[in-house]
Amino acid sequence: MNHIILFSNIKGGVGKTTLCAHFCEYLMMKGFHVTAADADLQASLSRHRERELQESPERPVPWDIVRLNTLDRDMLQADLKELRRKDGIVVIDCPGNLNDNNLSVIYAMADLIVIPMAYDVDTIDATGLFVAVIRKMTSARLVFLPNRINTTEGKARELEMREETISILGRLGTVTPRIKQSVVIKRYSTLQPLDKYLHAAVEHAFDRIIDEIKHL
Repeated sequence: MNHIILFSNIKGGVGKTTLCAHFCEYLMMKGFHVTAADADLQASLSRHRERELQESPERPVPWDIVRLNTLDRDMLQADLKELRRKDGIVVIDCPGNLNDNNLSVIYAMADLIVIPMAYDVDTIDATGLFVAVIRKMTSARLVFLPNRINTTEGKARELEMREETISILGRLGTVTPRIKQSVVIKRYSTLQPLDKYLHAAVEHAFDRIIDEIKHL
């Protein structure tokens, strides 16, 4: 069965595109058929693939990446209908904003939305605003993915606020295990498999997302 999964948040710097690429590769390693779609005007994901292919043209492509034109509503709707017909899981990297009215077409089509985030006040506020807006566009399940979390720092009050945030988000959707801050998580490839260090860094969070997908 086809499922459309979005990676989205209006807060920049939370690792949205990086996690999207890691998740596509993780799904492949778990035996899922994957298609990625780049809905960001910056086209970071698809341009990354192009650069990698220029450097290693002989390397096989593990999963396809298609670009979505969010400026043309009719074309976007047609492309999403085509994606809906594909086998397996479609993972869409969304823009870091909600300025384009046509984005509502993507959110309406989504089955599940993965929301990368951090626990600082600015990110929590932006994430809350994001959820309030998209709830008017979609009935998709929400999965909050804490990313680049420093587990060795934090005062007692900060840790208490973190637990409060997890509790609140847990009423809105699913909160995955955190992905710790590390050098390995920042690097991504759209052609190479996850190495053992990267796999270990993401597996608990990504397995929780896959569990949610299985219950769609």
